[in-house]
Amino acid sequence: MKTLELASVHSAGLKAEEGLGLMTLGSLSSGTVRVDLETPEEIQVRSLGRLFKSSKQYMRHVIAEYEALDRDLPCIRKFSTPPAAQPLCLCMETSEDFTHLEVLQALEAELPGAMEGGRVNSIRFENMNVICGTAGRRDRWLISVADFQTRSRLLRSGLSPRGLAHQLVRHDDLLLDDYRLHLRRSQVRRRMLEALGADPTEED
Repeated sequence: MKTLELASVHSAGLKAEEGLGLMTLGSLSSGTVRVDLETPEEIQVRSLGRLFKSSKQYMRHVIAEYEALDRDLPCIRKFSTPPAAQPLCLCMETSEDFTHLEVLQALEAELPGAMEGGRVNSIRFENMNVICGTAGRRDRWLISVADFQTRSRLLRSGLSPRGLAHQLVRHDDLLLDDYRLHLRRSQVRRRMLEALGADPTEED
């Protein structure tokens, strides 16, 4: 730090800037005063110190956000592209180990001749634990119907395989929720990798 000697100055709260250095005179009275003058190098070091501290805080925040998301939502389904709309597809989520025959019989109980009459096109099983690489998630039975009238009726009635009542929901709604979670996790992961200086394009 440099020291500048000034004599016989009659001013109060005077501030002056010379070049890149900052000189501050405060509550001056007649006589000799001592004024601190920062060099450009000292200003740069001080600025870099603040920037480094801010970067470390941001990095800790991003890593903590990713760890919390990974802990609270470890079973996130991944998407390579946005899911396509399937307006005539319904879904039944369950923890029961139903068979295709049991689900078909539950459909026939609500809609006699559903398959033969063409009102239901297909019944498909999705093992969400295999898809997400985890455990504890409910399986999904996907039921593709022929028209919106059939869809509306099944949404109201639901299905009861083995006499166990299950609600049907639009598969698009579930996929949209899955996709939003995927985007959220991807964004947090990208910020974390950028903060660490890694390549954010690689998927884990």
